[in-house]
Amino acid sequence: MIELIKDNKPADVRRLAELEAEAFGPGGLNEWHLVPLIRHGRVFALRRDGEIIGSVQYMADWENRNKAYIVGISIDRKWRGQSLGTELLAASLRELSKDGISAVELTVAPQNAAAVKVYRDKLGFRSAGVLPAEYGEGEDRVLMVKTLSRPD
Repeated sequence: MIELIKDNKPADVRRLAELEAEAFGPGGLNEWHLVPLIRHGRVFALRRDGEIIGSVQYMADWENRNKAYIVGISIDRKWRGQSLGTELLAASLRELSKDGISAVELTVAPQNAAAVKVYRDKLGFRSAGVLPAEYGEGEDRVLMVKTLSRPD
């Protein structure tokens, strides 16, 4: 089940932070980041048997109110390799489209070829260039963009 997290319930926020730490180590979001994203952005969770096993977070773009940025996506290590991240992203993109979002951007490490392939081939993102030193020296990122269809 995919849901929009609307309340910053402590157990949910802790679980989201655990997933982030597992996926990104010290670069992952923590409770201090997640609560404002829940209140002011969009945080979608994927649940199995009541437990959050995946999450994707979005923030709005102040320069273009019809565009959102994927802050991050994480899937519990035990559930990876089952296309659940793709499912979570696809469902959340449909929800954003219903909210009037017409474009979504993300960045990904150039060496993460598997993620680039999923974003491009399964979700329809296109490469929009490289952002050199986006996260510091030697931390280049590929910028990817997707135009969302209007809901039926």
